[in-house]
Amino acid sequence: MLHTNSDKTGENIEQTASEHFEKSLVEFEKNDYTKAYDDITEAHKCYLSAKNMEMVSCCLSLMGLFKYYLEPETYYKSLLIIEDAKFLAENIDSKLAQGINKFALGQIVFVEGNFREAVLYLENAALLLDKNLYLKIKALESLSVAQYKMGNLEKSYRAITTGIDIAKCANFTQFEERLTKIAKDIKYSSQINADSKVEPDSDEPKKNVIDPMIALLKIARTINAQIDLDSLLVTIAEQTRLALNADRCTVFLIDKEKKELWSKVALGMDSKVIRFQMDKGLAGHVAMTGETIHIKDAYNDSRFNKEIDLQTGYKTKNILCMPIRNIKYEIIGVFQVLNKYDGEFTDNDEDLLLTIGSSAGIAIENNILLTIQQKMIKEQEKMFSSFIDTLAASIDARDKITMGHSRRVGLYAELIARMLGLDDLKIEVIIKAAMLHDIGKIGIRDSVLQKEGKLTDEEYEHIKQHVEITHDILSKINLSEGFKEIVEIASTHHEKYNGTGYYKKISGEDIPLGGRILAVADVFDAITSKRHYRDKMPIQNALKIIVEGKNAHFDEKVVNAFMSSPCDKIINIFLTEYSEIMIKDYDQRLLASRTLEDLYGYLQKEEPSKEEAEFIDLFNGYYILKSEKKLAD
Repeated sequence: MLHTNSDKTGENIEQTASEHFEKSLVEFEKNDYTKAYDDITEAHKCYLSAKNMEMVSCCLSLMGLFKYYLEPETYYKSLLIIEDAKFLAENIDSKLAQGINKFALGQIVFVEGNFREAVLYLENAALLLDKNLYLKIKALESLSVAQYKMGNLEKSYRAITTGIDIAKCANFTQFEERLTKIAKDIKYSSQINADSKVEPDSDEPKKNVIDPMIALLKIARTINAQIDLDSLLVTIAEQTRLALNADRCTVFLIDKEKKELWSKVALGMDSKVIRFQMDKGLAGHVAMTGETIHIKDAYNDSRFNKEIDLQTGYKTKNILCMPIRNIKYEIIGVFQVLNKYDGEFTDNDEDLLLTIGSSAGIAIENNILLTIQQKMIKEQEKMFSSFIDTLAASIDARDKITMGHSRRVGLYAELIARMLGLDDLKIEVIIKAAMLHDIGKIGIRDSVLQKEGKLTDEEYEHIKQHVEITHDILSKINLSEGFKEIVEIASTHHEKYNGTGYYKKISGEDIPLGGRILAVADVFDAITSKRHYRDKMPIQNALKIIVEGKNAHFDEKVVNAFMSSPCDKIINIFLTEYSEIMIKDYDQRLLASRTLEDLYGYLQKEEPSKEEAEFIDLFNGYYILKSEKKLAD
């Protein structure tokens, strides 16, 4: 359980953070990314509480990386987290934080197949990670594989042997054994000795031989991985090429509507989409007839079109072309394998390709079906989000002065939820609940909703009804299982932790966590925004209301999470209503280095230091926006 500042010393917090950090790396090594993410998130919260910005940045980088491994489809969200870490690492000029940041980026672009960019990140990471030898070795290991993928065998061997040397010095026996095996594989596939050099200009083809069974296992593993179709085709083609010890392999798929064959995989050439009619070429013949074509001497076979070689400058020697079938035995594509390194394709090669084709056909069709399903789900989510936006906009249309309130509450709620370490689905539910939390105001009279003076007791009782109306409206929407909590979260944002709120008058943990988060977000936005009867409240007073509301109006842990938020994130939410104003780079860095808790501490002092006073003025400059033109200049 994570302790707060009030019950742990700074030293104990750092110790707890360090334990979680190290544990996350152990779990990372075991490929247990769920536990690794949970522990690095706990470490991040502890380091943030201890104000150790170097380690906060390190944790953010690894959070982004582990998140990517858990949910590859959240690629851009992972990069945003890593980008925040990069900004912080550069601001505090930490080699360790910058090294871990480049390691995380390098790992992601490596998995995405961008080996050239991965090499750049991983080389820099290896240079910067002297304070964390485990990650330095991991960077060198990935760097070696990336160089190998690019055909830079000498550099690949050099990187892996450097990793071995470090592993020996650090007594990382397990890593030493693994890296030594990789080094042997590199030596074998490149036909070099440890102290010989690879001649980059050699005319000899690279023979990356792989055990056929290993290729089959890798393709089988790929079937279970939810990756995009292009990546799936690349994996199948690459592993097939290696299994058959050939120079090239292309996987063509059938486009039934256009009656074409197409491919984005042509290993050894630049990646591009190839399309042609199904009745053209060897691949077309195989797709139409289901025959397997085995050409031992391409230039002495009338079925081979020499014009393709003339256009590309490639010299085709022998060809093995075979259909790819799905589970119903329907032809869905074609394998075309060219130029076996050690002679001609054999009957054993045909049998192996047939076996690979069976697995590949299932993998490809499942992927296409999954893609269609995901597209439908995304369309439904898009419609749902559009529906929510429309409902929220209908409230804004009732009262222009509260325009954007629901959106800002959603942004504050998301920020708090992330500070609490909630998972993405829970955060999404809370955001949608925030957008809908005031939908019940549809049932409130305009004369009450837009009244400029103080409400009478009767009017106040009337406006309180909007929460119950919100519950009634949302409960009639047919929500999926994952989003049913929206109803309870949205309708409990006026409940108080001590049970004196409305409309259910529940208290403490009986209030959904999302409702407790919205309570803080809703009040903070209300008191920091202009209303009919008042201007926005001074930030000192606004923060005082939030802090002093702990365990009475608000849940203490929610308040603590909110007060731990970096000031730049709060300012960015303020500025959503001023699209023409952006935070200056220097101001951004300074605001990011302080939390709301820091700001509140400065504001409580009778005589803040010069630096503290300047920070207060900077924050208020963006908050009050009295001189908008000056800020925009």
